[in-house]
Amino acid sequence: MKEVIQTLNAPKPSGPYSQGVKTKSFIFVSGQDGVKANGESVGASIAAQTTASLDNIKNILAEKNVEVSNLVFVTCYLSDLNEETVREFNQTYESYFKDVEVKPARITIGCQLLETDVEITGTALVD
Repeated sequence: MKEVIQTLNAPKPSGPYSQGVKTKSFIFVSGQDGVKANGESVGASIAAQTTASLDNIKNILAEKNVEVSNLVFVTCYLSDLNEETVREFNQTYESYFKDVEVKPARITIGCQLLETDVEITGTALVD
């Protein structure tokens, strides 16, 4: 059985997909761009976009009372993989998960993004 997750605390999907989908054991969160929940830009800073993406994921999970500490796998897309960008991204990402004992597995992919420089998606375990 699948259940759609929808919240006003993350950007509305821009296409035919759900913000998240809950199954018996997992929540799958669609890619979250580095924008505010209302869709407004947070600017060009990688740190600000990373924080916005992770906040959106946190808010989608919160709709089902699931914490970010339940994330088991995260896919991160960056428009630029230069050393400075990746360092800024990792510093922000690490600060977001500093209190999480078991950090999620992760892959970071360089690609062309449509509207921002950061997009993050995740899979969380449902307790």
